[in-house]
Amino acid sequence: MLFGSAKFTPSVLRKWQAKQPKAAKLLQFWPNMNEQEKADVARLADVAKWPQTYLAQLPDAEAQAAFTALWPHLPAPFQETLLKSLISLLLDKTEPIKEAAAGLLLQMADERMISPLIVAALKDESYDVALVSRVLAEFTEKAGRILVMVYPSLTLIEKKRILQLIGQLRPTTSTEILQYAILEPEAELRILAAKTCALVPPPDLLNFLAPLVQDEENGVRAAACETLGRCGGTAAVPILQAAFDRDDAWTVKSMCASFLSKWEEQLAQQIMLDEGEMHSGLVEKIENERVGS
Repeated sequence: MLFGSAKFTPSVLRKWQAKQPKAAKLLQFWPNMNEQEKADVARLADVAKWPQTYLAQLPDAEAQAAFTALWPHLPAPFQETLLKSLISLLLDKTEPIKEAAAGLLLQMADERMISPLIVAALKDESYDVALVSRVLAEFTEKAGRILVMVYPSLTLIEKKRILQLIGQLRPTTSTEILQYAILEPEAELRILAAKTCALVPPPDLLNFLAPLVQDEENGVRAAACETLGRCGGTAAVPILQAAFDRDDAWTVKSMCASFLSKWEEQLAQQIMLDEGEMHSGLVEKIENERVGS
């Protein structure tokens, strides 16, 4: 990258007024420019829309560097427009462009991007939830507070996206959102809520999932049992055994059985290990007594 020592002069600015400089040329002059000169160039960049040109050149590294150099000096309304442009680039079909856009958003770490990014991700299922979550990671708790506030008023699809987002972001407000979700009339939301509990377990997982273990829908009960089997530890064994004994749904029975059999195998292995240690200890004791005598 051409971070050079070229001296910035009024004649350079006049040239740039006639023609936008390439990213490398801007970077060549930028380190030696004073704050007033940078402000003058930023005003020109605002009027001539240079940053959009640099965004169109992504994932070029020099274009990214030129964009980030200009960013702090651009007026707030223009910054907000650029944030929206960057968010839309997260939908690009070219992976390097998406990654470059995400990288720029992460570098900016601008709180103004939280709401538009959440809105975009909820409205358009084309957004990659993992990528959106990565960009929002620095603002996890603020994003979580927004998500819990808007959840009750959203559509089914938008609520599904929120559950996916909290599974990635894991804000402290996750339990509040899950409390809404386990009471939803739509079974698919209750199923997703049960599965999301495996990613962001509520403080009292067993009691939290108790209503879903007895849900009227087979899929909900199976999802709840799966999460208990994965995250509930040995305390979940009686619940899974009871569900296995009483439930007529094959999906629920097979789910419980898979975890119960694993638990039995682990228990058997532990018993064998304990017995082996006891046997080794007894042999060692007898041997020590024989030597002593």
